[in-house]
Amino acid sequence: MSKSIVLVPHGAGNIASLVELFHAIGRFPKVAESPDQLNGADLAVVPGVGASGSAMRRLHDTGFADALQTLHAREHRILGICVGAQIMFEDLHEDNCKGLALLPGNVSRLAGDAFHNGWSGIHAVTPSPAAKPALLKTAEKNFYFNHGYQINTDAPMQERGITRGEHALLAYFLHGHLCGIQFHPEKSQAVGVAFIDNVMKHYGL
Repeated sequence: MSKSIVLVPHGAGNIASLVELFHAIGRFPKVAESPDQLNGADLAVVPGVGASGSAMRRLHDTGFADALQTLHAREHRILGICVGAQIMFEDLHEDNCKGLALLPGNVSRLAGDAFHNGWSGIHAVTPSPAAKPALLKTAEKNFYFNHGYQINTDAPMQERGITRGEHALLAYFLHGHLCGIQFHPEKSQAVGVAFIDNVMKHYGL
């Protein structure tokens, strides 16, 4: 039986590129037209480019914010990408607004108002050195980023990716039924495709 993957529109998402990305791994997501269509989904995907404030306003106006919080309460799988990952947290400094509060933490401006744009290497961190990463498995570990805000959280994670270099930034996280990706898998070429495939396999999709 095929699994249901549903993309959540909020007016600023990279929907077409993500559809192509999922097609590359043999998955065929649908774009939700109403919040009710999330009820039977095996995975809800919240994409995003642009500002978190406008994304949250759109989600509230369309009812998708309540629907996503209901999914979270039921421990249904949710994948957030870029802004979609950021709005999973409580406080969003961009536009000084509240996120979905699925996890504790905030999203703040990068130090010095910097902008993280381009390819960066990342490494996986797991709770135990003996635990192998479930998501970051490729030999090549450079991914494409394009963001000016960072996720700050002390929530325990099954796995998290941290950027290499002077400033360590959260690149992705896995927390039970929640997965967030700060980099752009759809722009990260073969490693992005492999990463999303690993997410799907981890969730049995």
